Amino acid sequence: MEPRRVSLPALRRLLLAHQGLLGWSGGAGRDREGAPWRERLRGGPGALKALRALEAVQLDPVNIVERNHHLVLMNRVDGYQPRHLEGHYARRRVYEYWAQARCVLPIERFGELAPRRRLWALDATVATMKDRERLLRAADEILRLLAASPEPLPARALDLGEKVQSYWGWQTKLSSQALEHLWESGEIVVAHRRGDERYYAPTAGWHPGLPADETGWEPLLHTFVRAYGVVDGSDPRLGWRSRWKVAERRTALERLVADGTLQPVAVDGVKRRYFVWTPLLGRLAALERVRVAPHVFLLSPLDNLLWRRERVEDLFGFDYRWEIYVPEAKRTYGPYVLPVLEGDRFVGRVDARLDRDAGRLVLRRAWWERGATAASRRRALAGLGSLAERLGADLVARRGAA
Repeated sequence: MEPRRVSLPALRRLLLAHQGLLGWSGGAGRDREGAPWRERLRGGPGALKALRALEAVQLDPVNIVERNHHLVLMNRVDGYQPRHLEGHYARRRVYEYWAQARCVLPIERFGELAPRRRLWALDATVATMKDRERLLRAADEILRLLAASPEPLPARALDLGEKVQSYWGWQTKLSSQALEHLWESGEIVVAHRRGDERYYAPTAGWHPGLPADETGWEPLLHTFVRAYGVVDGSDPRLGWRSRWKVAERRTALERLVADGTLQPVAVDGVKRRYFVWTPLLGRLAALERVRVAPHVFLLSPLDNLLWRRERVEDLFGFDYRWEIYVPEAKRTYGPYVLPVLEGDRFVGRVDARLDRDAGRLVLRRAWWERGATAASRRRALAGLGSLAERLGADLVARRGAA
């Protein structure tokens, strides 16, 4: 199929609208105007709708401003608070598993991750571990403790008092490593969480109506396409599938084009090959000449929009890397920098830290992109003030930070 020629602004806006981060007017047909999701999604119901639309939100323990999954939903749900998502665990509407990375997903996706659970079966994942036998015994003991408990148990209640070598080569709790193997294999679930503390339960009996396991990777590939909306053929995470060769990814893309799931597009000035999820094509044309509202979003480093850094650079001309694991001497900006999105372009990035004891969100430094106007800077700082308010803090800027 011949690629459809599209403009860079239209494709960029399509991606933002698909991610719930764009407001516009002056379009056409049903897409004459549109608003960011946070103007219509609220509280707990809004959090679930946003998660279902995004398909997955990445979990990460880094808490310099707020945990990633909460920041993602704060940008898309009006009045969002962590309890709004955490309440859906108890109702069995969400669960945690490995997709883009470790993610929270709608429970409807449970069956699609079965191929990975089979790939990560307990015997397979401990087979090459130095302490294989101890891990297997620990896993049995943890399963026994969880089965005997009427309520999910936190990891601290499952501590077996021993240490073991982790996946990464350093010492960790034997129980923590065994829990990771059991979670990867699907034998246990995170039944709920409070902040970073996870409460575990046996998968069997946790949810009486779990979606049936899928037999292959194809359903997950389609979920990936819906989540991304705009896909590039060289993405190694395509389909959230492990151990997939380049030729196999290419064949899968060709199949999705042939069955009408994807439309190849050609973008002026962009060498990388992109594909658009076919249901979005109508909106693509409508967004060509719209007036974009200057809504501001301070994105977390692992926001869904930033999952594919190459896509951000191609479509926005914005080079962003999360430098938290980069040695300090080699950092360009800082370990935890929030990109600033205004309308359909990135105008800067800010280094902000939440001082929880003092109740202050401290702006340490800001960097502005070429072309960022004084009005853009004011809107960005106002957006940072709104974020501080949602975090229950006051915004304080260091001298010369902005």
